[in-house]
Amino acid sequence: MLRERTAAIPAPSGPVLPPARQNRFVSFLLAPRTARWTSRLLLIVVWQLAAGLSDRLPTPMETAQFIWDEFRRPINPFQPWGILSNQLVYNLWVSLQHAAEAMVIVVLIGLPIGYAMGRWWRAQAFFNDGVTVGLALPAYMWALLAVMWFGYGWRAPVFTAVVSATPGLIVHVMQGSLSIPRDLRDVSRAYRVRFIPQARDLILPSMAGALIAGFRLAITAAWGCIVLVEWFGSNEGAGFRARYFYDNANYDALMGWGVIILAVVITIDRGIIDRIDRRVHRWRGSITGFGATTQKVS
Repeated sequence: MLRERTAAIPAPSGPVLPPARQNRFVSFLLAPRTARWTSRLLLIVVWQLAAGLSDRLPTPMETAQFIWDEFRRPINPFQPWGILSNQLVYNLWVSLQHAAEAMVIVVLIGLPIGYAMGRWWRAQAFFNDGVTVGLALPAYMWALLAVMWFGYGWRAPVFTAVVSATPGLIVHVMQGSLSIPRDLRDVSRAYRVRFIPQARDLILPSMAGALIAGFRLAITAAWGCIVLVEWFGSNEGAGFRARYFYDNANYDALMGWGVIILAVVITIDRGIIDRIDRRVHRWRGSITGFGATTQKVS
């Protein structure tokens, strides 16, 4: 019979030092509720420092002043100013309309095709090459072709956004459909569960993560395509306005519209998609091993 031998651990010879206490100010800046604002404040500070190195990069205050001036600038100099009838709101509204129209088409095409590709191998074999081509062809190629085919108007930006954003959504939905447990699907078929209860209790919960990731990618890609086509193939919209000031070498205005374009996609992501993600996956808070650590480790 073997006996385990344990070696005695020698006691430390020197004095025991207390654990280092983190600075309260640093702890406040890195807290879960304030870390996001800390990163934004740091970005503004870096922006301000970088603006001092070049006269072509406006400061944050100069950019904010242009955004305010664009909001106060009427669409037509011969018409009175209004909250909805100014250069900022009008052109931003035009781009948002194009993006909304494109996203409706992307969802109507991407969801059924992606689900079918994950469910039936014949559908996957039929659509696989087309989806691969859509993923491989860059957005600016579609943008050039769309402007050549449709000219100025709403068709070119909507078409480019649809053909560029749909393949990514299809891939995410397909992966989510493949993640549905086959044994539960077979049991549902054996007990003849209807499609609506099956979608509510089995399909959507299993595909939630892939759907949210697909929507986030599709919205970002669609918004970028809208701005790209408006840049060189439209006479209105956020991209057209940015191109107008680019041709006039107005760096403050170009930076201002860049901030506006980024603010829109960040607002949609943080204000809508992120809230839906937290609500759908709220069960992860009580189970360890998911996501980043949000609690202090003792």
